[in-house]
Amino acid sequence: MKRKIQIFALLTVFCSQACQQFLTEEPASVLNPVTYYVDEAALNSGVYAAYANLRAIYGQDESPFRLTILGTDLFTNGKNQSGLPFDNYSPDLNSFAPEVGYLWNNCYKTINLCNTITVSAPEVSMNEVTRARVMAEARFIRALCYFWLVQSFGDIPLPLQPTAGVQREVARVSGEEVYEVILEDLRYAEANLESTYPQWGRIRKGAVQHLLSKVHLVREDWSAAANYAKQVIADEANYALLSDFSQVFHYENQENKEIIFSIQYEYDPINSGSGNLTHVYFTNSYSDIPGLMRALQWGRPFTRYAPTPYLMGLFDDEKDARTDIWRTFDDYYYNDPNNLPPGKNLGDPLDPSLRERPEFHPALIKYWDPTRPTVNELRGNKDFIVFRLAETYLIAAEALMMQGDRVEATWFFNEVRRRAQRPGYDLTISADELSVDLILDERGRELAGEMHRWFDLIRSGKALERIKAHSARGQSIQSFHLLRPIPQAEIDRANNEVAQNIGY
Repeated sequence: MKRKIQIFALLTVFCSQACQQFLTEEPASVLNPVTYYVDEAALNSGVYAAYANLRAIYGQDESPFRLTILGTDLFTNGKNQSGLPFDNYSPDLNSFAPEVGYLWNNCYKTINLCNTITVSAPEVSMNEVTRARVMAEARFIRALCYFWLVQSFGDIPLPLQPTAGVQREVARVSGEEVYEVILEDLRYAEANLESTYPQWGRIRKGAVQHLLSKVHLVREDWSAAANYAKQVIADEANYALLSDFSQVFHYENQENKEIIFSIQYEYDPINSGSGNLTHVYFTNSYSDIPGLMRALQWGRPFTRYAPTPYLMGLFDDEKDARTDIWRTFDDYYYNDPNNLPPGKNLGDPLDPSLRERPEFHPALIKYWDPTRPTVNELRGNKDFIVFRLAETYLIAAEALMMQGDRVEATWFFNEVRRRAQRPGYDLTISADELSVDLILDERGRELAGEMHRWFDLIRSGKALERIKAHSARGQSIQSFHLLRPIPQAEIDRANNEVAQNIGY
């Protein structure tokens, strides 16, 4: 699967601004589907390009992280202040913010490609099972993109037919209508995808059911959310919680049973583009300290995102093994022979007086990638995990609790905690302890940095409360911030009047 994505990712490149460097004669952004997607090979190339397009959301740019983790109860800016308006909710969080345009443009580019595939596939002479799989993959990816958009912007345009040129009419439809299309796409995908495929990285039935559980959770259809989550969990042939939490993210273990869906990256810079850059976002600025220089094992210090005191206060290091996925002050030592402080030697532990310096905020190492040749190499090679089974358990727990089945809900919740607890400790809870806030805290511990938090807070109705109480500097958040602004460029280029979200 990864190799096929490499081969056909050039189609995505053609759609990008860099296409002039390659085959400018036939950029895919203007390819006519009637004349291009006329055989099975071309149709498959379109599907692989759709997979590759997801890299824009998952790993190749920090904008989606700014939209999903900054300004929440869990993360704030590191020393680098990029994306600051999404952390402090200043007036600069507006329709001109590049982050909203980035998400909007990349999602709709991929949606248009998926529309082209779904319209073209019925006209291609090919095996019916293969045709259904191709369409199912395209419709899953379309649903995933629409899920990002509708959660972020509310009412949005809902094109279901391909476009080959500039469209100047923009019609926003209700979020409910968008969700109906998402569910229709996912039901089709569920019916036409297998539980497993030989190629790792291909969308499987479990990925569809996991996304269905998330969509139903947002729509407060608790029964459906619980049922879909339980179906994934019951597929023990394909999915299981790993016994060691840190191994889920290890660079030598990128194909494991906890991963439900991941975006594939490769060591080949030609076919993997800029690579997965996530490894630099959660580092701290350790190299600003005299006596320390950049080192591959500590990562390149972009220092984009730092955990809030609230997030780190959720962990009990003595009891909870999930703290092992954080690099803290005690993991650093003097390593710069040309800049050692007086009286210090190479390999010495750091002076304790540095312990509270902001340069040493805990660094999340879920995305750590030591496969890069040098510390300054930005292009990372690790796959990006989109869905994993621990979240499925927490979805089941939340949905069951909300429909009143606290006993079964607690069992699913405790399964995640049992995996997290260190030997000799018991982190499980009783049914009467379970609550929305406890589930949000557990999602914080388990899923920190995995681009879920903003949506978790919006879905649960806890965004304003938790951000004002626990964020580093988000106390200016207002209710209108719960939807992102429609990108101003989309409004300006439309012939018709396009309403902006209230407050912007």
